[in-house]
Amino acid sequence: MRAVAYLCCLLCTPLSAVWALKCVEEPCYDYVVVGGGTAGLVIAARLSEDPNTKRHLEFFGQAVGNPAFDWGFRSVPQPALNNQSILQARGKMLGGSSGLNFMAWNRASAKEYDAWEELGAIGWNWQSLLPYFKKSETISPPPPQGIFPDAVRVSETAFDAYHGRSGPMQPSYNVLYSNITAPYVETLNCLGIPTNSDAYNGNGTGAYNSELSIDRSKDIGRRSYSANTYYNISSGRRNLAVFLGTQATKILFDGASAPGSSLRARGVDVVALNANGLNGTLYVRKEVILSAGTIQTPQLLELSGIGNEAILKNLGIPTLVNLPGVGENLQDHPLVQQDFELIGDFWTYDELRNNKTFVSEQQKEYATRHTGVFAQVQSALAFPPLTSLASPDAVQTIRQHALALAISQNISELTRSQYIIQTNWLFDDRVADLEFIMYPGGGLTSIPPTPNTTYVTLNTGVMHPFARGSIHINSTDPLTPPVIDPKYMANAVDLASMLAGMKFVHKIAASPPLAGSVVGPHNPPANATDDAGLEAYLREFTSPFFHPSGTAAMVSRRLGGVVDPLSLKVYGTSNLRVVDASLLPLQVASHLQTAVYAIAERASDIIRGKPLL
Repeated sequence: MRAVAYLCCLLCTPLSAVWALKCVEEPCYDYVVVGGGTAGLVIAARLSEDPNTKRHLEFFGQAVGNPAFDWGFRSVPQPALNNQSILQARGKMLGGSSGLNFMAWNRASAKEYDAWEELGAIGWNWQSLLPYFKKSETISPPPPQGIFPDAVRVSETAFDAYHGRSGPMQPSYNVLYSNITAPYVETLNCLGIPTNSDAYNGNGTGAYNSELSIDRSKDIGRRSYSANTYYNISSGRRNLAVFLGTQATKILFDGASAPGSSLRARGVDVVALNANGLNGTLYVRKEVILSAGTIQTPQLLELSGIGNEAILKNLGIPTLVNLPGVGENLQDHPLVQQDFELIGDFWTYDELRNNKTFVSEQQKEYATRHTGVFAQVQSALAFPPLTSLASPDAVQTIRQHALALAISQNISELTRSQYIIQTNWLFDDRVADLEFIMYPGGGLTSIPPTPNTTYVTLNTGVMHPFARGSIHINSTDPLTPPVIDPKYMANAVDLASMLAGMKFVHKIAASPPLAGSVVGPHNPPANATDDAGLEAYLREFTSPFFHPSGTAAMVSRRLGGVVDPLSLKVYGTSNLRVVDASLLPLQVASHLQTAVYAIAERASDIIRGKPLL
């Protein structure tokens, strides 16, 4: 089944006889926003606030692995992961990956966003993003104290300084918690990972109760994502046109009129993917805004003649702008899941397979009140710095690996600058290096759960991978997926960091008070938990968090950047902008949706020439 795309354009207002005639003969718009996902729908909603502009739209996804909702991209075989081709899930629905993700709504530490500006993304830092984090959200009140051990009440004034009260997105806290949560968090506290009572204030480290993109106030008990928030507030506007079942295939340009001048985008070629789609060209009067995501934004740039000249030449594509950074700098969070059998009276998701009566009760609860187990997801997150879980010798070894990578000869200047920052973070207690997610239940690993048994699954993720992958086309057919090479676990830093995290998971399970409720490891089994066994396990079972970023980085062209951070325009063009996760110069220790919403909100003000918050 072909992936479905959607294209967001602002229909142009004819200001001359030529344009008036053209708008009769051809689809013509002020803005064409390619991509109706997380960022694209924000841009669409904000630009259409001006009733004098008109626009058109193109979108992406939901359920992971389901071709009706997931593009289902796959990586090239990964040598460090036993040559496996790894799923690269991307949302293929209105709302894009905001309709596909696991709904964690969190932020990284301030230093991580500040690093974007340090790398050359002028104006993009914690302080400039904070107003837009807040603008995107209306947070539901926090739950009562006592759910997370050592959590303290945050005053309303302090809370409001970092949380939004009037934005389209409706994040909330869980209304139901497993009783394994308290002993798990207490164990983390005993092992040196403190509870963070508000991880949204610029310090994203510690163990905390994460907000979730689940609506508890309007569309109660349902996912809050860009389609039922930003799109819903704009869909009735007459100046917004949405084309479903339509995929952009090429951006068209007017040639530069003089040496040193920039290309001007004049339209976007599109192709229908089903009976509801559109074939032809959408012409643009003002701008094309590319929000197709980390995978498809570089793909469309290369198909349009913007990218590495050598790659384009091999495919017979004329090079309009030679930008070697297009498709480079790919970063993603790798993930490993390990589970443990529990003993005792614990409520976990295992109840859904062990107790049919419970399932029936919860289905009725959700149908009538929109609460219960089907209105919540795991929210016990921990983001520790490496120094809080690994021995000094282990941290020093990882640092030596990092320094060796930073001085290697075959890396770009951007990568070298990133590695220096990341190496310093290895010893920074205010920056998380790993993430642990406690999932109360089993069934996520390769060994099936035993009936009538309960489990806890502890997920480990590397937050600042040193892997630098790439995404490039190898065909001029726009419907052929690009070549995706994340290079998972292909360097000593990522491998050693993941192993340190996996070993710490076993330390958590073997430490009180949690240890008293753990029978033992389920997968990997107890006889495969030495260093060699854990390494073999991660090489077989590492998967991504599905947080790809960085393939059109907003840093200087000299460093290998693709987009000017001040205007978000692609270098060498006058009216082609990029707004999505491909802009990120450097990965952050967070699930990415909050950053993408904030970036898109700020970008909307930049595009409209409004004063920045």
